[in-house]
Formats: sequence, structure tokens, C-alpha cells
Amino acid sequence: LMVPWEVTIIPNFQTIRTLGWIDSYQALTVPFLATAVGTFLLRQHFMTIPQELRDAAAIDGYGHWRFLLYVVVPLSRPILAAVAIFGFLQAWNQYLWPLLVTNEDTYRTVQIGLQKLASQEIDRLNVVFAGTVIAAIPMLALLVLFQRQIIRGLTAGAIKG
Repeated sequence: LMVPWEVTIIPNFQTIRTLGWIDSYQALTVPFLATAVGTFLLRQHFMTIPQELRDAAAIDGYGHWRFLLYVVVPLSRPILAAVAIFGFLQAWNQYLWPLLVTNEDTYRTVQIGLQKLASQEIDRLNVVFAGTVIAAIPMLALLVLFQRQIIRGLTAGAIKG
């Protein structure tokens, strides 16, 4: 279930190259849209939806798609937010993948920029540290803005004791 992401680099790169997505934003985002951890968390959450709720929706005339849209998705907002934030953080912190799939500086990510900054400003560490703090701001902003959803999503279905 939990295969390290590094194992999939070569097949993912070959797929991206075949699709012609080298030096594109699709190459930087699409491989991170579905992760093993996200799939596992969503599956575990969906398993906690009671059968009685499904039966009640069926009595009300809900089909599978309507049940998904009007019952499951509203119940799943916290876990969907948690999975989306974890996916963003995973993609944001990647160094090797953007280095492989981008050749132009316009598509390079912040992590590669920090490495270039560190190699150019080796004498001035204060500049490198300032760049690191600036690169951390989006992650901290996500944490502050969505802290409730993250906690609610990760503790959904937990037993209180």
C-alpha cells in the first residue's frame, strides 16, 4: 500500500514525456492529484458512513450519484480538505520531481530556487534564511486557515475517551 514515491519516478517521468508535458504545469501537478495516503484516508472515511444513511437516501429516491453529491460529499468536506492540504504540501515540498520535469526557469519551483539561491549567496546566509522563511509562508497560511478542517478530517470517526 505505502510504496515510496521515489519508486514511481521513472514510470511517471516516462508517462509525462509521452504526454508531452515536459516543461508544463501539468507535469508538476497531475502526479500528485492521487496519493496512496489520500486514497487510504478517503476509503476509511467512506467506510464509516452508516448503512442506515444509505437506506434512508434510497427510500427518498436518491440514486448512487445523487447520494454521492448530496450526502457523501457534504459529510466528507473535512477529510477532503485534509487530503487536499496534504497533497498540496507534498507537491510544494518536492525537489527532485520538478528538477526532472522542468528545463526552463519559468516552470521551476520554489525549492529549486532556494537551492540556486543557496549556491549563489553562499557567503550571505541571511539572504538564504530569508528566502526559506518566505517559501514557508504559503504552508503556514494553509495551516492557519484550514486548521479546523485538518483536525476534523483526521479525527473523523475517532473514538472519544
